[in-house]
Amino acid sequence: MGTFIVALFFMPNYTRFKKGGDNCFTVYMYGENVGVVARESDADELLAKARRALAARNNNLVLLEPMDYEIKGQCEIFSTVNTDREIIRNMTEVMQKHERGVRRTAYTMKVRGITINMATASDIRTLLEKIIEKYDVNDSYEVVMEKDENRDLNVLNAFIRLKEDQDGTVAMASGSGNALEDADKAIAEAYDLGFEDYSLGIQDLDLSDNIEIVESSVSSDEISSVEQALALLTEDQAVIQTYEVQPGDTLSAISLKLNIPMETIAEMNKDYMENGVNSTIHVGQSLIITVPEPELAVEWVNREHYSETFEADVEYVDNDEWFTNQTQVLQQPVAGYRELIADVHYSNDDEVSREIVKQDVLMEAVPKIVERGTMIPPTFIWPLSGGRISSYFGRRKSPTAGASSYHKGIDIATPTGSSVYASSGGVVTSAGWNGGYGYAVVIRHPDGHSTRYGHLSKILVSVGQSVSQGQTIARSGSTGVSTGPHLHFEIIENGVQVDPLPFLR
Repeated sequence: MGTFIVALFFMPNYTRFKKGGDNCFTVYMYGENVGVVARESDADELLAKARRALAARNNNLVLLEPMDYEIKGQCEIFSTVNTDREIIRNMTEVMQKHERGVRRTAYTMKVRGITINMATASDIRTLLEKIIEKYDVNDSYEVVMEKDENRDLNVLNAFIRLKEDQDGTVAMASGSGNALEDADKAIAEAYDLGFEDYSLGIQDLDLSDNIEIVESSVSSDEISSVEQALALLTEDQAVIQTYEVQPGDTLSAISLKLNIPMETIAEMNKDYMENGVNSTIHVGQSLIITVPEPELAVEWVNREHYSETFEADVEYVDNDEWFTNQTQVLQQPVAGYRELIADVHYSNDDEVSREIVKQDVLMEAVPKIVERGTMIPPTFIWPLSGGRISSYFGRRKSPTAGASSYHKGIDIATPTGSSVYASSGGVVTSAGWNGGYGYAVVIRHPDGHSTRYGHLSKILVSVGQSVSQGQTIARSGSTGVSTGPHLHFEIIENGVQVDPLPFLR
């Protein structure tokens, strides 16, 4: 027995400690025992080495869950102390179980509101080359990435330029197309170039946004492949815009023009399209729409040679005695025919604009001549000092026997005797009993519209009388086919009742 005790003192992982106080320390990480050390400071030194070993194994910065690290001291006569190698190995294995991700060097590119991380700068170059290759059909352009010398950080700027010529001279960078275009025009004017003298095809190519790239450190799972980044940048995203209603537009025509369902347009504009797809729209009205656009587009200019029919600009003859909504065609147009060369500006596959470089008119166009009014048409105001809408224009469930299921105006609930105002100035054409309308007044306005005010309790104007906007013309009531005190208000256009709300707004 004595021989065994003597041998024990010479074994490296057994240590004899003095009595009194903690003389050995057990180290725990994330609740697991990773070994025993002789001094508490040894544990901190070994943890630092274990961290370095883990980072070196991944060749990057490793993210861990919040560290759960504990050292418990105890007083022992004899205790087993683990070797440094054992403890470092144990610590490393436990930390690997609690990795949140490996931080690695990457290159981060920002485009509008999107951030894309890629493994190398070469991946970003490949990505941008794939974006432009569809339009660079002659493989004339290249992606260049250069360090921004004006920035303290390691920032790269990416841009598109023409490739070097075969003789080694550097071609002009992208964006120089305007200079070429100006030179072409000057030469054409000086020497009267023929159509065959122009060089057709791509004149300029660039990206829709400036590309800025910074070196960064990100988690491995945040790095995108070239294919993933390509889809993210080139697939259409919904962008909110507005569309102004043009003369001749209908909701169905706008739907076809923008390739947006009518129901979607009505839903996006439901605050003033209460009747959905049956709502009335007016020239100049702004509709909210969503248009699909990619985050990054290729903007390119293609010089094209073609022939086409064309229309001359409309010529207008002003008539100071007509309102601006009154027009008359004095001469019908006849299309002309021309041969031309134009620089067509594209954003991806969509034409943005075109600029004529040379043209030869083979047949002149005859312009359309339109006589139009210059006077501003009258406006319409709310016909009461208050009240609330109790029934809107359009289809409805009949509120009482004899009432129409298609409401030709709006009903404004208000107490009997409320003042009713002329919505716009004009001449009274009807004032008296009018069947289901009860006592009613009709006013004809200078622009051709008429307004009707129904279910009145008292009429204060007479036929032939001129009234001004805002003048009191009657008192509200509940005469005729009515379910209670209210004002029935109509606007009549070309003999047909239309929704009054767009006029009042």
